[in-house]
Amino acid sequence: MKISWFLFFISVSSALFGQLTQTVRGTIIDEDALMPLPGAIIKVIDSEPLIAATSNLDGSFSLKNVPVGRIELIITLSGYETRTIQNLDVTAGKEMVLNVKLQESFTETEEVIIKAKKQGDVNNEMASVSARTFSVEASQRYAGSVNDVARMAQNFAGVQGNDDSRNDIIVRGNSPIGVLYRYEGVDIPNPNHFALLGTAGGPVSILNNNVLDDSDFFTGAFPAEYGNALAAVFDLRMRNGNNEKLEFVGQVGFNGAELLAEGPINRSKKSSFLISYRYSTLRLFALAGVNFGTGVAVPDYQDVNFKLNFPNSRGYTSVFGLGGISNVSFEGDLEASSSNLFASSEEDLIFDSKIGVIGIKNLFRLNDKTYLKTTVSTSATENAISQDSLLPPLFEPRPNYRNYSLEGRNNINTQLNYKHNTRNLFKGGVVLDRLFFNLNDSLYVSIWDQWATLTDFDGSTFLIQPYAQWQHRFNKRLTLNLGIHYQRFLLNGSDSFEPRAGLIYQAFPRHKFSLGYGRHAQVPPTRIYFREVFLPDGQAVGNPNQDLGMTEANHFVLSHTFRVTENIQLKSELYYQDIKNVPVDVQNNSYSLLNFGANFDLVFPDSLVNGGTGQNAGIEFTLEHFMKKGFYFMLTSSFYRSFFTGSNQEQFSTAFDGRYTANLLAGKEFFFEKKSNKVRSLTVDFRMGINGGQRHTPVLETISQETGQIVFDYTRTNELQFKDYFRSDLRIAYKVSSKKITQEWAIDLRNLTNRQNIFTQEYIPDEGRYQNTYQIGFLPIGQWRIYF
Repeated sequence: MKISWFLFFISVSSALFGQLTQTVRGTIIDEDALMPLPGAIIKVIDSEPLIAATSNLDGSFSLKNVPVGRIELIITLSGYETRTIQNLDVTAGKEMVLNVKLQESFTETEEVIIKAKKQGDVNNEMASVSARTFSVEASQRYAGSVNDVARMAQNFAGVQGNDDSRNDIIVRGNSPIGVLYRYEGVDIPNPNHFALLGTAGGPVSILNNNVLDDSDFFTGAFPAEYGNALAAVFDLRMRNGNNEKLEFVGQVGFNGAELLAEGPINRSKKSSFLISYRYSTLRLFALAGVNFGTGVAVPDYQDVNFKLNFPNSRGYTSVFGLGGISNVSFEGDLEASSSNLFASSEEDLIFDSKIGVIGIKNLFRLNDKTYLKTTVSTSATENAISQDSLLPPLFEPRPNYRNYSLEGRNNINTQLNYKHNTRNLFKGGVVLDRLFFNLNDSLYVSIWDQWATLTDFDGSTFLIQPYAQWQHRFNKRLTLNLGIHYQRFLLNGSDSFEPRAGLIYQAFPRHKFSLGYGRHAQVPPTRIYFREVFLPDGQAVGNPNQDLGMTEANHFVLSHTFRVTENIQLKSELYYQDIKNVPVDVQNNSYSLLNFGANFDLVFPDSLVNGGTGQNAGIEFTLEHFMKKGFYFMLTSSFYRSFFTGSNQEQFSTAFDGRYTANLLAGKEFFFEKKSNKVRSLTVDFRMGINGGQRHTPVLETISQETGQIVFDYTRTNELQFKDYFRSDLRIAYKVSSKKITQEWAIDLRNLTNRQNIFTQEYIPDEGRYQNTYQIGFLPIGQWRIYF
C-alpha cells in the first residue's frame, strides 16, 4: 500500500513538474464600442486535457498551466464573430497578457451570421485597402529587421529601402517624408536617432519593439482619421505593463544594451507600469572591428520608452512617452572615406540630436455604445550641427555650416466613437496642433567673408484637422466606409478638403474585392517657409515661400484577396496616385520636392511655387503562408512607375522610380525534446530582397573637366540607374525556457553574399573617372535576450 502511494506521488510530481507551463490571461472587449464582454469562452486548441476559461463581468479571463511553446486560441461568444488567434509564443519567463477584440455578428432577419476573424485582418475597422497589421514578434523574427518596425516594413508589398545605413522607407514611389508616424494616437516627429529635421528615417530607431502592441501599417487611401501624409501611415500602439506580476527583459545586441521592467502599480486597481532604457553598444562592436558605415567615428545614443496605465470602470487613463539623445563626431579621414556613408573625408562634422514625446490619453465610455478618447501631448526634436571644411594643402578646418534648430508640437487629439447598431459605426474628431519653432542655421560665404543666415525664426502657428467617418454594413458580404478629412495651416491659410471612401465585397467565401479612394494632403517641411533669401551682394530680401500651399494626392486602389487555404493568402492590389500642387523652383528647371529624401541634402531652391505634378502607378502581389506548426513564408513583388514634372513642364522619373521590388521571407521553428524541465527551440529565418537600382542624373563630363567642377545634365534628370540592389539575410536563434526564465541567443547575418551595392557615385573631373562608395557588406549581428 505504501509503495502504491509512493508511485502515485512520483507520477503526479512528474506530471506537475515535468512540463513547463505559464499563465495566459487578458480581456475580451467589443471591437467597436470597447465594452467588456462577459461570457466569452476561450479555449486552447488541441490541448489535452482541454484548457479553457470564461470571461468575467469585466471581460477578464485567465488560462492556467498553459504549456510553454506555440499555442492557438479560439474565442466564441453568442452574437459575436468567432476569433482565432494563432502562433502565440508562450514563454516561461513572461506571462502572456492579451487584449482581444470581438466584432458583433451581422444579423439578417432571424438568422445570426457568424464568421471567423482571420489572420491578416487589420486593427482599424475603417480600413478598406492597402493595410495590414504587424506583430512585435514579426519585427523580432524577420531576418534583417534587427528589431526595427520600419526595416521590417521594407518586406511588405509596395515598400522598399535601398539604404542599409538608414531605415527610410519608400512606399509606392513616394518620398520618405510622406510617411506619418502615429504613436498612442498622436502624430510624432521622426522617431530615430541621428534624425534630421524634416526627414522620416535614421540609422537607429528609438521605438522599442519590446513595448509595442500589434499595430497597423497603411500604404494608400488610408482612413479619414489620418492626415498630413501622402505616402504611408504607421499607427503604433504601446502595450500595457503586467498588472499582476513584476517582470523584466534584458537584451544586448547591435542596437544597444537594454533593460525593460513592468509590473503592477496597484494590484487591486489593476494599474501598471512599463519602462525600458537602452544605451548604445556600438563602441564595443567597433573594438571588435565591425564596420557599420561610420568610418572611424563611433555613434553614441540612448533612449527610453514608458507607459503608465490606470484603468477604471468607465475606461482608462494612461501616461506615455519616449525620448532619445544621440551624437557623433566625424573627423576628416581619407583612409576611412570608403567606409563612411554619412560624412565626407574632406570635412569635420559634429552632429547632435534629441527627441522627446510625452502624453496623457483618456478613454471614457459614455454608455454601452459610445466612448470619447482624448489625448494631450507635447513633442519636440532638436538638431545641433557643426561642419568645417578641410582645405588643401594643409587640410586645416575652415568654418562652413552651423545649425541649431528645434521643432515641436503641442497636440490635442479627441475622437468620439458611436456604434449605432451592428450595421452602422460613426467616428469623428479633431486633431489640433500648435507647431512651434526655433530655427537657426547659417552658411559661411567665402566671397563675402561672412556668415549668411539661412534661417532665423522663433515662433509658432497652428494646424487644424477635423474629420468624420461612417461605416455601413449592408449585409454579411458588403461593407461601405466613407469619410471626410479637412486640414488648415494657419501660417498662411492654406487648406485641403479630403474625401475618403472604401467598399469591401466578400463575393465568395475565399474571394474578397475592395475599392479605395482617398484625397490626401501634406504641409511641406516647415523649414522651407522660413528660409531667408539673399541677393548676390548679401542683402536679405525676406522669406518668399511664406504662401506655399500643401501638396495634394488622389489615391485610387483596387484590391483582391484570395484565401487559398486557411493559412495561405494571395493578395493583389492595383493602384494609381495623381499628385498636384507640388513645390517646384520658380526658375525653369527640373527641381521637385517629390525627390526630397533621396539623399542627405537639405538644400532647397530660394523660391518655390506649387506648380509641379506627379504620378505613381503599379501593381503588387503578396503570397503569404501564415505561421503554422512553426513554418511561415511571405513572397512580395511590386511593379511600378513614378514620375514628376518640374517648373520646366518636362516629365522625368522620380528619384524613387526603381520600377520593381521583390522580397522573399521564410522561417521554420524547431522544438526539441523536452528534458530536465526545459523547452528548447531553434529558429531559422531567411530573407532575400531585390530592388531596381537607385536613380541618378548623368554628368556632363567634358564641361566638368574643363571647369574642374561637377556639372549635371538636368535635361536628363534621374535618367540613369545603378545596378539592382540585392541583399540576403539569415537569422538563427536558439531559445531555452526553464522555470521562470527564458533566454534567447541569436545571430543575424546581414548581406550573406557580401554584395557590393552602390551607395553613391562621384565623378572626379581632374581624373575623368567615377568613384563608387559601397554600402555595408557582410555584417554579423549578435544578440542575447532574457525574460525573467
